[in-house]
Amino acid sequence: MIAELSRRIRERRRELGLSQQRLAEVAAVSRTTLSHVERGRAPHVQMDVLERICRALDLEPRLAAAAVPDAGRLAARSAHAVRVQARRERHLRLAVQLAADPQAARSRIERARRMVELWRRNRSCSPQYIRRWTRLLALPPAALALRMSSLADWEDALFQNSPWSWAWS
Repeated sequence: MIAELSRRIRERRRELGLSQQRLAEVAAVSRTTLSHVERGRAPHVQMDVLERICRALDLEPRLAAAAVPDAGRLAARSAHAVRVQARRERHLRLAVQLAADPQAARSRIERARRMVELWRRNRSCSPQYIRRWTRLLALPPAALALRMSSLADWEDALFQNSPWSWAWS
């Protein structure tokens, strides 16, 4: 089933004369993710990612009715959702603290900037995350707090690679 969808995606992209980079941009996914999907090597790709890719290609994904996740997979998804929610809550609490005390926030933000700079020097985090956090950390404390509480699609990814991990260690 996944192999067939992967093949259809790759063939349709080629029919339309799209590069992987262009399709990735249109579908709002990374080129790396698209490459993994096309090769059938993305076993944990989210359904919304597949839907965006298929929509960009005007394809209808068809899933077999028997494709029901097993209990282990459901448990892993549930555990992941708990971890994601905990990260969100920690960042929201931090956003409230930053907004409530701008004076103290400045030193905390400076420490987070140093963490992002360490990522840059060591190349230990994606340049995309480094650029995004650099822009966010350049904001005044209240604006940063507001953005941290409303990052939408980026929220989970940014919070997974967070320069604030020291704040709750």
